[in-house]
Amino acid sequence: MAKLRYCERVHTHFPVVFAGEAYVGEGTVLNVSVPGCAVHSRKRVQPGSYLEMRMLVPDTTPPLRVGLAKVRWCEGRRFGVEFIQMPGEDQVRLGRLVKNEIPLALPPRSSAWQGAHF
Repeated sequence: MAKLRYCERVHTHFPVVFAGEAYVGEGTVLNVSVPGCAVHSRKRVQPGSYLEMRMLVPDTTPPLRVGLAKVRWCEGRRFGVEFIQMPGEDQVRLGRLVKNEIPLALPPRSSAWQGAHF
């Protein structure tokens, strides 16, 4: 049986840095929707844990900030999160991204991580 989604999910390929209670990791956002995203990372996380995230969205502005996200599932090196807290301006940018108003991939080796501090 196919999983039904209530929100549009778009395929992406951009960097993400995330921090849990006692660790920091990095990975690649594989797909994103307004309520959450899927990430591929070498850093293992646990379902039910909470993260802070910075996604380097390819729109030349500072990283997209997620103040609080909950890990909903993990499969190998992939995991999915639900966005719980996000600043208003970043919610607007996320909506534009999902509506395909922002490109979905970054050129390799971008220097835009300067604003990704936690």
